[in-house]
Amino acid sequence: MDTVKGALQTESEPEEYGTQSRPHFKDMIQLVTLPAELLPQTGKHRPANRLIIVGDVHGMKESLLDLLSKANFNSKHDHLILAGDMVSKGPDSVGVVDLAMKLGATGIRGNHEDRVIHTWKEMQSKTVETQMDNPGPDEERGKKGDDLEEVSGNHGDYADRSLVRALGEKRMKWLRDCPVILRVGDLGAMGEVVVVHAGLAPGVALEKQNPAMVMSMRTMKEGMPSEERNGKAWVKVRTRCSGLQCSFC
Repeated sequence: MDTVKGALQTESEPEEYGTQSRPHFKDMIQLVTLPAELLPQTGKHRPANRLIIVGDVHGMKESLLDLLSKANFNSKHDHLILAGDMVSKGPDSVGVVDLAMKLGATGIRGNHEDRVIHTWKEMQSKTVETQMDNPGPDEERGKKGDDLEEVSGNHGDYADRSLVRALGEKRMKWLRDCPVILRVGDLGAMGEVVVVHAGLAPGVALEKQNPAMVMSMRTMKEGMPSEERNGKAWVKVRTRCSGLQCSFC
């Protein structure tokens, strides 16, 4: 999970990256702005509300509850942002989504949400046999997952189909409606804050970011997101951010 402050901008202004590389995705929300009433407020007679941002819960509902308890989370004043990978791997993905919905949390689409959403769409369009919790004809029996778990947009395996069935339509629709990028807004000394699951290409407008990269990028090479993590961590790429740098630089 990454939180970025300041308007990311490089010396070379590589806007061409976004214009040429952002693929067309249907049924995906690229960018949402957090409602102003959810932002922390200061001043007399105003609630001391907070934004609590948690990434990579991965189905660990009880751990999330423990974390919120330690943070003294108060749903009347605080707002929870789950920065992607809410589901998969852990024992209770259903419980995590139910808790997020109950608390009115804002979810971000990460690569694992993207996997199950793609699987859900495939299950809606294919035969009953492919919707079952059994391996397909080309899938290894006893396999717990595939080797593409960090890649957004790939086809899910039977474990993903099982998760889709457990989540059900209501939860899947909630996950589908989670944006790839959340523009939080101006938080005073922190500047403009944006929350994504993985990373952003410096110098590219939020509307032009490649969503697949935003959900999965780890490194950059020669100014572009790189595969196999063989570049430099994107948060270390020097940027000019209205006097600020990425909060992880």
